[in-house]
Amino acid sequence: MKIAIVSPLWGPAYPTGSGVYAYELATRMANLGHEVHVFTSQVGNFPPMDLPANLHLRVLRTYNMMWDMNPIANVLPILVREDFDVVHVHSYIFFMSNSAALARLMRRFRYVLNFHGGISHNGMPSSCSSKIWIKDHIFDRTLGRVTVRLADEVVSVSKSDIPLIKSTFGVTAHYIPNAVSTEKFNPVENGSRVITYVGKLERWKGAGDLLSIFKKVDKEVRDVKFRIIGDGSLAGMFRKSGIPLELLGHIPHENMPAYYQDSAASVLPSYMEGAPTTCMESLACGVPCVATNVGDTPEIVSDGRTGFLVDPGDMDAYASHLIELLEDRTLRHRMGAQGRQHVIDHFSYDRVVEQMLKVYNR
Repeated sequence: MKIAIVSPLWGPAYPTGSGVYAYELATRMANLGHEVHVFTSQVGNFPPMDLPANLHLRVLRTYNMMWDMNPIANVLPILVREDFDVVHVHSYIFFMSNSAALARLMRRFRYVLNFHGGISHNGMPSSCSSKIWIKDHIFDRTLGRVTVRLADEVVSVSKSDIPLIKSTFGVTAHYIPNAVSTEKFNPVENGSRVITYVGKLERWKGAGDLLSIFKKVDKEVRDVKFRIIGDGSLAGMFRKSGIPLELLGHIPHENMPAYYQDSAASVLPSYMEGAPTTCMESLACGVPCVATNVGDTPEIVSDGRTGFLVDPGDMDAYASHLIELLEDRTLRHRMGAQGRQHVIDHFSYDRVVEQMLKVYNR
């Protein structure tokens, strides 16, 4: 099968999210003998990668970055010109996704659209309200709707988004979860005092709350350290934080296990998620996670069992749970062990690839 993967933020340059999901699917499908072409933007770094011979990485010229998250790169002429059995598009909100949908009007191919969250956004900070209003009332009713409805198959990594996709776009999505490589992400015994955040430094990710959470923890706990992996428009506010904080920027995905393994807990104060990979990766490494109760996060983080769930914007609750984990080593280890088993049972890539190939062949 000749497969095109359209993923604007693809591969090891992005430590979490749809880019890694698309990267893992592409490499594993190529290893199964399929011819895979990945179309992505120039955004981010592309370290040397040992890719299968039948996986072709095609980085498109990128003209701009809109709203700090949407690369402007055009895949349309390639999809119109070349033959593919399946075109698998990751997320509907990107310019590249819209270009792929328009190509479907001009050329017959099987078009699979993959939702990665972003439908539900309860509790979003007011500073994001104008962008959300434009998305909900203009984009979702016009170009976004066309991008979704042209798809032959729609899949969602988030179970909770499926009824919202139906009510917003009038289509039925099938649930295929996010996944993590439990071979790469595994536990290592440690006595770490580090709290780790992995993700974009944007307000919708809760990065605006993160520094306040860290300061509350630092005030109560001795010898604690904080680590941020990722970059974004709010990076500057962390550079003079006054607390013991590492701001590491983007880390190649292959190096991420070591950072989780050297953590006491991870934190994700996001206001909008599908099924956050960073929570899966943290738990796979035996590290409990404190995360916002949005999207499918409760499918991954079981409150009081594999970590803690917090209401959006409740910085006191975040700090309290992180302090509890730092001060109770037994609780931390028990939650980490239960979290790893939960990931093994429900979020393996072998299962996901098998389900996705069934969608392609349907």
